Amino acid sequence: MLLVAGIIGVFVWYKFYRDVRVGYADDDENFKYGSIGNEESTGIPYLIWKALPELCPQHLPGPGGYASLGMIYEGREAPIGISVRTIGFPRAATNCAFCHVSAVRDEEGGAPRPLLGSSAAQLDVEGYTRFLWACAADPRFTPDGVLEVIRRAGELSWVDEQIYRHVLVPRTREALLEQRDRGAAWMDASLSSVGHRRPRAGRGRVDLVNQIKFHVLNLPPDETIGVSDMMPIWQVPPSVRGNYGYFWDGLNDSLVEVARSSALADGATLSSIETDQIGRIERWMTRAPAPRYPYAVDHALAAEGRRVYVRAGCADCHDTGGARYRSVIPLDEKELRTDRSRMEAWTAEAAAAYNQHAEGTRIDFDRFRSTTGYIAVPLHGIWATGPYLHNGSVPTLWHLLTPAERPQVFYRGMTEVDRERVGFRHDTAGAPELARRGLLSRYDTTEPGNGNQGHIYGAELSRDDKMALIEYMKTL
Repeated sequence: MLLVAGIIGVFVWYKFYRDVRVGYADDDENFKYGSIGNEESTGIPYLIWKALPELCPQHLPGPGGYASLGMIYEGREAPIGISVRTIGFPRAATNCAFCHVSAVRDEEGGAPRPLLGSSAAQLDVEGYTRFLWACAADPRFTPDGVLEVIRRAGELSWVDEQIYRHVLVPRTREALLEQRDRGAAWMDASLSSVGHRRPRAGRGRVDLVNQIKFHVLNLPPDETIGVSDMMPIWQVPPSVRGNYGYFWDGLNDSLVEVARSSALADGATLSSIETDQIGRIERWMTRAPAPRYPYAVDHALAAEGRRVYVRAGCADCHDTGGARYRSVIPLDEKELRTDRSRMEAWTAEAAAAYNQHAEGTRIDFDRFRSTTGYIAVPLHGIWATGPYLHNGSVPTLWHLLTPAERPQVFYRGMTEVDRERVGFRHDTAGAPELARRGLLSRYDTTEPGNGNQGHIYGAELSRDDKMALIEYMKTL
């Protein structure tokens, strides 16, 4: 009996709990595919995850599987930003690269090039989440339906097929539907202050602060709108407590806490978080170079633009060593006054709760705060980080410097660069139809949280000075 019990115990451990760590010697590969420790809590059995686009293609915006949601493939089965770690069975989960890699095409129809550390301008995070929920609720999501797709890609042993049929498929469906019920409670809630529900995040954006408040901290849902662009994480300066702020509103001045809290937002738990791996990514962020502008630059014009840049005071906020570099600029400063929603979403209550959240654990937090403005961010690789402002409401640098010409509606998610105005293309002829199908996002600046007002620094410059300044910013 002891022998039988031992055999059963080893079998259960091997099939459900055996942990095969995921790591890569190369730092870039590790950033793209390494684990942050969230596979056990939020990971989806990899074979099921891989089968879902074929099982439920009607819930995707177009052909191509997960690529239609903006995920970037480079020859592997899994896209950048998805780690596959075996804990009993292979599990797929997101990592830091999921939100911090974008793609650029040098010409229409050309092959996309990934930009590591960028804001994921083409990725529809909310669309991905809603796809998983919709597929879990679909009548096709049954053991027979899922296994039929899995068998097409390769055979499962009889034992593994029984595990998938009786355990993994039912539990995965149950977990996704439970996640849907919790997420939809705040994502789709009607907000009395604006008369309708929160705006969809769309391509390149995410409501991370409310994800943290309602899922990590378990605070009661409120009517705040925290949707913002994902931030680039290349050439991030190390912590200088009290001086440098991180995230759009400078809600923390410790890069260690920022990196660890981001892993928790992605589904890692206080017990499962890979602190060594997170530390490695933290160091990667401080060293990762911003991508060089890949097209022609008028260097004489750029030199003139540098003089405009200094004369207009841009360096004070955006250059290392500038008086206000990475500091919080008060929102009531007359030249700033951008949309308030993201700042107001991170409340003093949320900051206090996060500082207590991991009290007494190995990743104790104590540097979260609520602020009254947005930080002055560095401009490294600015050409590849559009749209601009914290909520991505301004499509190009030209529009940033020319507030009167900012469009009320434009389209997000394209991969080609506007080489004159600088930023991703936003106004091609076929964009409305692609947005209707979900392959791009229609951005309406009249929706709550999407306001494109403010940041009028440089608006008084002449057209020639603006063009020179833009040419210089290509070189940053």
